[in-house]
Amino acid sequence: MGRTVGEANGLIDRVLEWVVVWVLLASGLGLAATLAHHFLAPQVCIATTLLTVIYARCTRGRGSLYTLSGVKPKHMILLILVCLFFRLPAFNHVQGGQDEGVYVNMANYIERTGSLVIWDTPLEQLQGTSFVERYLAENRNLSTDPASLNAGSYLGGVYTRSPTGDGLYFQFYHLFPIWMALAAGVFGTTFAVYALTLFALLSVVFLYRLTLVLTGSSRAALIAGLLLALNPLHAFFSKFPVTEVPTLAFSLIGFTYLALFWRAEDGSRHRRWLLLSMLSFGALFMTRISGFMYVPFLIVVAVVSAANDADRMRRKYMQFWVLGVVALYAVSVAYGLRWSHQYALDIYRASFGRVFPSHWQVGVAALVVVALMAWSGLVALAQTGMRPRIDRFIVVPLRRAVAPIVLISLALGIYKIYQLGWTAHYQGDGWLDTQWGLAGSHWRAVKASSLAAFFVYTGPLLPLAFLGLVLRRQREPRIEFLRLFSAGFFVYIVLLQWTIPYGPYYARYLLSEAVPYMLLFTVAAWACMPRNGVRRILNAALAITLIYSVTATAGQLGKNESEGVYQSLAQLLAPVDKGDIILLDTLAAGAPDNNQLKTPIVYTFGLTAVTVSGGSLADHAYIAALNARYDEVFMISQSATVPTGYESMGSTRFRVETYEWNHAFPHKLSVSEDARLYLYRLVRPIFPFGHPESFKAPGAWNEWLTSGWSDPEAGGVWSSGAHAEITIDPRQLSHVVQGVRLNFEVYGLVTAGHPHQRIQVSVNGMAAGTHDVVYPNNLIRFDVVVPATDMVSSNAIRIAFDLPDAVSPQSIGINKDPRVLGIQMRMLTASPLDPVSQLSSAPAAGAVAPVAPDKHKLH
Repeated sequence: MGRTVGEANGLIDRVLEWVVVWVLLASGLGLAATLAHHFLAPQVCIATTLLTVIYARCTRGRGSLYTLSGVKPKHMILLILVCLFFRLPAFNHVQGGQDEGVYVNMANYIERTGSLVIWDTPLEQLQGTSFVERYLAENRNLSTDPASLNAGSYLGGVYTRSPTGDGLYFQFYHLFPIWMALAAGVFGTTFAVYALTLFALLSVVFLYRLTLVLTGSSRAALIAGLLLALNPLHAFFSKFPVTEVPTLAFSLIGFTYLALFWRAEDGSRHRRWLLLSMLSFGALFMTRISGFMYVPFLIVVAVVSAANDADRMRRKYMQFWVLGVVALYAVSVAYGLRWSHQYALDIYRASFGRVFPSHWQVGVAALVVVALMAWSGLVALAQTGMRPRIDRFIVVPLRRAVAPIVLISLALGIYKIYQLGWTAHYQGDGWLDTQWGLAGSHWRAVKASSLAAFFVYTGPLLPLAFLGLVLRRQREPRIEFLRLFSAGFFVYIVLLQWTIPYGPYYARYLLSEAVPYMLLFTVAAWACMPRNGVRRILNAALAITLIYSVTATAGQLGKNESEGVYQSLAQLLAPVDKGDIILLDTLAAGAPDNNQLKTPIVYTFGLTAVTVSGGSLADHAYIAALNARYDEVFMISQSATVPTGYESMGSTRFRVETYEWNHAFPHKLSVSEDARLYLYRLVRPIFPFGHPESFKAPGAWNEWLTSGWSDPEAGGVWSSGAHAEITIDPRQLSHVVQGVRLNFEVYGLVTAGHPHQRIQVSVNGMAAGTHDVVYPNNLIRFDVVVPATDMVSSNAIRIAFDLPDAVSPQSIGINKDPRVLGIQMRMLTASPLDPVSQLSSAPAAGAVAPVAPDKHKLH
């Protein structure tokens, strides 16, 4: 037998509930696995699916949402198709530098490593050398804000735990990147950003579902869903990987299940809806740090419910719901202070420092205590027969105050715009004037206001409709709460978040609450109006808004930010392996932004990169120190000239297109970066003058050890047998007219029973002197001269060491090492040869240093 329409609608509602459960479980399991350093995307998805199936079986037959108007399948299909039409493809913002790039690279790092733990590996490798200060100067940004608790940054969005330590951490909350890591782990790295598409669909579907619950009108629900699906702001940020759309999706899910619980009759009311609602808000708080903005509205819900709701059981559950959501917010605060400490403190300081200029922590703590005491006190009074008085003296005045507060805020907001554009009030302001030049800019200040952006992104008529409706009290309690909620965020955007320096990027702050809930309130209030002339005017306003939205959003079709950037970087970096290091020549004028390149190289591609200046590239000792610690050294530069000692490995065009920075809806791309990047590989490192270089393991010069040597060890490299050679490419020695002096520091194998170790040196077959290590002095230094004629020769410089006294440690009773050893090559220092000394072929006399024998060096 076929299903009835009601059964089909009910099935869709059940599927939506299962989807929500899957999303919440995946959020919790993914976050827990990441914090435990064991994130594995397929396993998280499989475990989530199994738990969702268990949930579905356990809740089967326990009632559903279907006592209320159910979702219509044709509406769902239409909304999903419209939503996808304007939101594919998503923007793979793999380049760093701003929030969207940080989120994407954080996601790729989580998917690749299973953890959030990050550190500065080159700094770790350079510890104990003289190059740490140089590295820090070129690879760290110390905070210049004296009020900030930030120790500095490694890259944009990557903080340092201390100014000189190698511990790092990502800036933001992590739930949204974990969702992108899930998508990347299942579908591939380039599909990470499509997690955003899922949340875009959820936000549209649940705005539709919430409108349906609030109004009972499928027509109103469809209009609300279409207004969001076609909205140019929502469409853009459904492709642009930041947290506004996931935040909106979680809040709409939370309010939907709260409204379902509120509207359901006592017999069909299910506590699991409140649990889903609470967990949705908990996920919201773990997605975005600004959850504190919801807490006042939640307390209002608790007080109004205690004062006005005649249903005793519902009053009780509403208090538990508010208490649970506030507790989850407290958990999110603790999480932020633990896992993103300095970022969280900076955000709270910036948010509450304006209210409490001095000792903002004390002010916030006092405010929390007062709010909790007022809440608990009013709820307690409501239980003692004081409900009518609470309603009369608190709830009713609050409802009456909404209209004047909105009007006063609007007037103050317009006055602030006037002060910004036509007076000197904001001259010298670090953000509005110094950064963006808005002070005294006249009409540009108007365009840069959130109030103007509200008209840009919702059309010319909907803001006026909203203002007209929000000034009128609503009879339905749920619509009245929506009026209070949307009015609160309207006041926020006109008084606090009142400027948008440029769009579309900064317009994102209108998306998570202000624009969608103003749309929702306008449609819900319209649906509850009687059929009269005002309603007909609103009909026309909604129709015009839909047409405006389609036109504005269509301008984004076929225009994809950052298209091809990932592919260009993947092509350029193909020759580089995990054990290699990349030198980034990005500090010169005109070079691509260091953050844009280095962030994906390190966190998406998992390679090691060091930012270097021209001075560092010319410092052969610094390059040698890096070369000693990595398999290969590569360099990325904008210069087409192959540097000395390097070979070309190819090039790629690094072209970044972004939407124009303006105050209109996004519709036009512009090129923000366009450069050809060249990849070079170091094939002949230059031996530095005046800097002792070692033959330890690892070492930059161990390739010179051509024959007669053991494997390099921590102290140096031992000869093996009675003859050893090193071969030097003369191009690896700095070119000087007079030649080069090589000073060798060697450790001789001598004991009381074997007191001599002779070293007979020759250069290109010509004798260059004999040196004798005599017990108990086992360390000797001697010079070998490389004349200018050998420096310009195309032949290699071959330095041989004949060791007639080489023996095995086993034969002279030191230990059981059977190798035949003579000397351990430890250090080599090169310096320009004095032209006068070149007249004599005699080598410099050996310098002997008394060092006690150390048998452990032979292991």
